[in-house]
Amino acid sequence: MPEYDLFGDVLPAAPPVRQPRTAPAQPRHTWFFALRPGAADAARIDAVAARLMALHGVTGKRTGPDRLHVTLDLVGHDDLAADTLAAASAAADAVRLPAFDARFDAAMTFDAPSGPFVLLGGGGLDAVRALRTALGCALADQGLKLPLPYEPHLTLGYDPRHRVARTPIEPLAFRCTGFSLVRSHIGLSRHEVLRSWPLGD
Repeated sequence: MPEYDLFGDVLPAAPPVRQPRTAPAQPRHTWFFALRPGAADAARIDAVAARLMALHGVTGKRTGPDRLHVTLDLVGHDDLAADTLAAASAAADAVRLPAFDARFDAAMTFDAPSGPFVLLGGGGLDAVRALRTALGCALADQGLKLPLPYEPHLTLGYDPRHRVARTPIEPLAFRCTGFSLVRSHIGLSRHEVLRSWPLGD
């Protein structure tokens, strides 16, 4: 109904109130399958990371031994539904492969804003690729998703200000005797291992 002033004229309608835009909520967790070096290997790789980063002028933060890993496949973000976790676990249960060595022979910075400084490998990572393919197919069988193109890598640290082209390094390896489902607490530098699956000898 229109409003009138003291002289009987219709007052102009009030402009609509604009609601402030709310930014989409950022995920608090990321869930993924990963290969994780044992404690001794992780300490050794972290020491190599310190030397490599200093050698190449990478001054950002190291990943640290507790979070060193090779991602196999992303499961999802935030709090996953119980049936998704059950399907992911069932897929991992179906994987049967022998233990192997993951061997890296190069380092570089990936083209991402955070500047991940990573280790890469050629044939020394073929067993990682085979495991990832088997796991990806098992996840697809559970209705989760199909495997995507994949480049196995191990992130040593981050430096958004400095980039390193792919450079050969002295080969570095660690023994993979199992893989794990990990929940990463974003922004807290914390990885929580929820369950692990052994690889045979």
